[in-house]
Amino acid sequence: MGKGRPMSDPGLLRRRPSSLEVGRAQRALVQLAVLLAALAGLVNAIGFLAFGHVFLASPEANATVLGANLPQSYAVALFAGAMVLSFVAGVTLMTLIAHRATQFRRTLVLLTTALVLVAAYVAVQAHIAFAPAVFLAMAMGGAHCVFERDNSDLQEAMSPSAQIARFGEALAGGRNGANHRQIGLHASFWLAFLFGGLLGAGAWIASDARSFAVAAGVAGVLTLRTWLIERALLPA
Repeated sequence: MGKGRPMSDPGLLRRRPSSLEVGRAQRALVQLAVLLAALAGLVNAIGFLAFGHVFLASPEANATVLGANLPQSYAVALFAGAMVLSFVAGVTLMTLIAHRATQFRRTLVLLTTALVLVAAYVAVQAHIAFAPAVFLAMAMGGAHCVFERDNSDLQEAMSPSAQIARFGEALAGGRNGANHRQIGLHASFWLAFLFGGLLGAGAWIASDARSFAVAAGVAGVLTLRTWLIERALLPA
């Protein structure tokens, strides 16, 4: 028998998660996607009520705002355009940050998102014009990168327009033989975004600028939840 690593070597004792554990973690990722859709709705509502006209978690909506206001209100159009660019900047920066991460990548993305939301709260408390909106849009752009390497259903979870389209396709059964589970999945993502919007509006009405701290706190809790999920997927 040739010389090899002893059976007591920790590297040989590590076991991969069982199929049951992986399945549980995958279901937890779907639940996380639902909660992230709610966070996007929350920030969208807070941003709209705080700054007016713009939708900080929905760059496609801001493209419409930009085009509709360009002939009559350059200030609003420029603001909407700046929010689209801020969203793209958040996606780009987060992609660069997480590009080399092999473990806890989703956690890293959400942690950075939470920190940017904290920066938005600090900026609004310091009465720094324009900066809070930029930070909120960047945070939402970054949050869209959480499921960058997961399946397309999770990648689109924070986009309500995509979920409405997928819901309609699932109703028709036209998307790869969509079943009732897919109908419920896309409906839950869209409803979570709607529910988050209602919570965001309520938070703004009840606490004004402190609602920015609420968004950061929600992102912080989701970061911890994501870390627990990803830890469960690591070899024990």
